Amino acid sequence: MSAVIILLALSAVTGLAFGCSFSWFAILISSVVLAVLSSAVLQIQGFGALPGVAIVAACLTVNQFAYLAGVFLARHRSETLLRKRADSQPQRRAGLT
Repeated sequence: MSAVIILLALSAVTGLAFGCSFSWFAILISSVVLAVLSSAVLQIQGFGALPGVAIVAACLTVNQFAYLAGVFLARHRSETLLRKRADSQPQRRAGLT
């Protein structure tokens, strides 16, 4: 059971990290790696086929939701930084130099 919790936590962390830093292609690669890694770990732990597939699907779902959360956070952070920078620079008026 601890292997399942570790795999779910790993899925969430990698999804969030890739969402904040990389493009959609990175999540595609990480999903494939995560599915293979999860399958291998669950096979070693002695899980059956049906529970293993369900756990791998849950890991991939958590990974995708964490990726979306990371993308949202990255966009929100960049919009906030742009807004702060725009507010800090004085505005030039036409005709006044």
